[in-house]
Amino acid sequence: PVNTVAALEALGLSIADACTNDTDLIVTSSDSASGTCPIVVTRTYTITDACGNAETYDQIINVDDDTPPTISGTIAESTVEGCLATDATAPVNTVAALEALGLSIADACTNDTDLIVTSSDSASGTCPIVVTRTYTITDACGNAETYDQ
Repeated sequence: PVNTVAALEALGLSIADACTNDTDLIVTSSDSASGTCPIVVTRTYTITDACGNAETYDQIINVDDDTPPTISGTIAESTVEGCLATDATAPVNTVAALEALGLSIADACTNDTDLIVTSSDSASGTCPIVVTRTYTITDACGNAETYDQ
């Protein structure tokens, strides 16, 4: 937040008081937040003159996360004995389990334990059957990134 009349005027407001110079007006602010994705911050500025008269102005600030998680590293290919695509190893469903397999996963706004891990398999060929497992990692705002094993 800003704390001077000059700074508020630089943001686009016009402020005037009949008895108090701009440099002597007191600027304070308070924030309240609501929602998620975006978080809506209402910043209330209060401008007070030398006699204690005050006027308020609300500034709305939308804080949104539109960046998906990042994935780096690799999961090593594996070969399992079996006759069907369903004989493939079971998918994992946590970031910790994916990281134990060799990936590094991070998100700027969502903790690892709150990232959602889903997967889907597709199979092709015979002898060997090649199963491609696509993991999708989704953050709290619905931004997603995929990795193919």
